[in-house]
Amino acid sequence: MSNYKLVTINPKFIAETVARTGSEELMDKATRSYVGLYDENTNWYIPLRANLGKKKPVGTFFETPFSTTNRHFIKPGLDFQKAIYVPFESIIEIDNTLPQEQNILINDNYEKIQAEFEKYVLNVEKYSKDSRDYLWSTVPLFPEGIKKIKHHIKITSNRDQEIILEEQDDKQEITHKPTQQRSEKYTSSSIHITDEMKQQAKNTSILDYVKYYSIPVRRTSGSEYELVDRKNVKFDTRKNLFKDYNPSSNAGGDIIDFAKYIDDVNFPQAIQKIMVVDGSGRFDFYHVQAQPFMMPQIFEEDGRLNEAMIYLVNERKLESSTVKKVAESGLIKQTKNKEVAFIWADGSEDVGMTLQGTKPLEYETRTFEGIDKEGVIKTAWIMRRKGMKEPLAHGLSKNEEEAQEAGKRASLSQRQYKKQIWRNSSTGHGFNFRSGPIDSETQGKMVFTEAAIDTLSYFELKGHQFDRDTRIQYQSLEGLKESILHKSMERYEKRYGKMPEEIILAVDNDEAGDVFVKKVLSEQKIKNYQSKGGKVTREKPILGKDWNEQLQYVKSGSRSHKQNKEVQRSTQL
Repeated sequence: MSNYKLVTINPKFIAETVARTGSEELMDKATRSYVGLYDENTNWYIPLRANLGKKKPVGTFFETPFSTTNRHFIKPGLDFQKAIYVPFESIIEIDNTLPQEQNILINDNYEKIQAEFEKYVLNVEKYSKDSRDYLWSTVPLFPEGIKKIKHHIKITSNRDQEIILEEQDDKQEITHKPTQQRSEKYTSSSIHITDEMKQQAKNTSILDYVKYYSIPVRRTSGSEYELVDRKNVKFDTRKNLFKDYNPSSNAGGDIIDFAKYIDDVNFPQAIQKIMVVDGSGRFDFYHVQAQPFMMPQIFEEDGRLNEAMIYLVNERKLESSTVKKVAESGLIKQTKNKEVAFIWADGSEDVGMTLQGTKPLEYETRTFEGIDKEGVIKTAWIMRRKGMKEPLAHGLSKNEEEAQEAGKRASLSQRQYKKQIWRNSSTGHGFNFRSGPIDSETQGKMVFTEAAIDTLSYFELKGHQFDRDTRIQYQSLEGLKESILHKSMERYEKRYGKMPEEIILAVDNDEAGDVFVKKVLSEQKIKNYQSKGGKVTREKPILGKDWNEQLQYVKSGSRSHKQNKEVQRSTQL
């Protein structure tokens, strides 16, 4: 079938597309045949129908009737109205099982099919979404597919022009580069990469890249996204940088590093892949990164802390005296949506904020008919947060009951409360506060935890063990961000004229925490700090993964009364 293959679609792609478009009925209609033709040039899937019904060619709509004696094929044909744009990695090639007469018809007319289909897709843009000519069409849902067809037509047009020119130059022999070679000009490693091409690539948004290549992502905060299939890989649209937070990975960097890492290509290939992206070279670093943090007007006007206090005291087991004291310093507020806001302060200036939900998040599982790689019909499921389109997990199960159970298990592994870093929060900062004297002559220590809740929990559990004449700077790393650790140390030295006597890495008791500590200890900055007498200590919670789990365990009454008294005494700032 020349450029066409007989394929079915990976159910994973169907699940993600249903979640992205929010149109399960539409996608069900689009994939019900399970088998269709796939154009390798443009990545469009056209389903085969056993019965096209009463449809008639309207406008650019095109039908390919098959002449067959099979009684199940009432009015068979190719249905352009149900076509879907599918990345190559999401199709599953199957054996040619079409009746011979259908094969002959498609083979004899593949150029006509291709031309008519491309014309159909391009004309979609001329019609409104409720137009009868394109009723139930999936085409408008895939703008990236329309771009791909335009790109293919442009390449084909250029190729044809080359043939004409060469024919005029040499009447005796017509030679031209094949279409495949022309279409692969953006994946060749032999092309010379100029400085201008490098700069254009660097000035391309990672978000534009993932949209162009249909890489499923979801937003996790104002400017941060993560890959749906690789949650550890995140990128920031403000900084236009990515990082793989897998403990065993050191991957990270700019858009070029991202393309190399995600698509497993070399430097020249990455440059060329980036250059064809719509919007390539238009990312304005200065405009995007120059936006300062602005405190939003989202807080309770009277300074109420009712829901925040209930959550922090009842759920997180913090002392109310601790919460009140920190709130009086302006570092804890409650939003109108009843969320806890942990304010990032740099001296007297507010430079960022983390929001923490106080109500458990709700997740839902939806099911629909799917098909596995062997062609067996099963129950496909997607699990997502209520009110969101992006799927958090998906799969195939034998039946509806097992699908719902799989979705429930998947939801339990998700974050149970909302957590968000507010947009434009300053890089290298996080939630922090200080206890003890402020004069520069006193001794000082810095305590680093992974989250604001852990910072407060560590303070309650361990704060009383420090000498009252010692200044303690408590700092959240907002995850495991090394930039916050190093920038915090720099700010400490600038403020007090010297480095702290001790750095305590009180990160979580898990593999990620172990890897983080090992990496920090191997850095030259830390080695220089230690060579000058600075002490670096690792403290692990022993009654849970993090310090809040340990605090909850201690407060639960399963520890001695004496230990609880020690915790209560440690709550004074």
